Amino acid sequence: MSFVIIVKKKKFLLMDNNFTCFFYGTLVFPQILKQVLNDGRKNTEPPINVEQIPATLKGYKRRKVIGTDYPAILKGDDLKDETRGVLIRGLSSQDIRRLDNFESHQYERKKIKVYIENEGTPIEAITYVWKDSPDLLDEKDWNSEEFEWSKFSDY
Repeated sequence: MSFVIIVKKKKFLLMDNNFTCFFYGTLVFPQILKQVLNDGRKNTEPPINVEQIPATLKGYKRRKVIGTDYPAILKGDDLKDETRGVLIRGLSSQDIRRLDNFESHQYERKKIKVYIENEGTPIEAITYVWKDSPDLLDEKDWNSEEFEWSKFSDY
């Protein structure tokens, strides 16, 4: 089964079982990602592989969403802005729909290019970019250690 998704008035086809996603916030924690991807999962679907590949998204900055436990990314001022995160390969169209449902209306799914550590060629991936007002974001970066220490058990 394939899906046609309209993004910025352009159509692109979601092919079945070979998506690569870049995660930079709460979904870098395998337990949380598995929880999201297992929501409504059928026995006939392949098992979830959450092998994480460290990666960097250039030209974007990560900020904590004010009043929440999670971050957002938005376009930076230049390529010096970088967001570190992880790539997950081999996700299905059903997984992408689950991720779309997990992310709020404040995010937009986008194709981006990320760099795997120690490799020079960028990899195309999907990520979720903040589309709401930048005024809802903190000036400082989201801290994954702080999240893990104080809020992880809430998920």
